Amino acid sequence: MALTKIGDAGMPSGSVLQIQSGVSTAASSINSTSYADIPSMTATITPLSTSSKILVQVSFGLIGSTGTSDGCLMKLLRGSTEIGQGASADSHNVFMQHYTGSNTTFEGATHMFVDSPSSTSALTYKIQWALTATNDTFYINRRGNDNYVRTSSTFLLTEIAG
Repeated sequence: MALTKIGDAGMPSGSVLQIQSGVSTAASSINSTSYADIPSMTATITPLSTSSKILVQVSFGLIGSTGTSDGCLMKLLRGSTEIGQGASADSHNVFMQHYTGSNTTFEGATHMFVDSPSSTSALTYKIQWALTATNDTFYINRRGNDNYVRTSSTFLLTEIAG
């Protein structure tokens, strides 16, 4: 098997080189159509090689809404550059979206993206969110109508040898 040299240790392509993460246990909320950072859904990684891939994974334990009128849109950014979004939508090309349809729903949400940044500089990735309208409030780590249950959410960056 051919090995890719990373630093002083030979690591085969596909090897996990490092993991960085952000974890949120707080119940964060938004009631705006302007994008804002989701607290603790950010992490910084410094790739060891320009050939490395960065696997970005997000897992929300709960996303809830106070009503049924709005959707929640989420962007993935590397620095100030939006990445991982869809294409050719009528209205919104985003990394992920969530619409609960009920204020008593217990729903988690997950998504991932493989980035090829071609960099060995420190890279900060983050998730931002906004609503499609301001009729409701969206939360992470709790449901929309009450504080019955709390969860945690994780933002994970994994460097994979190229």
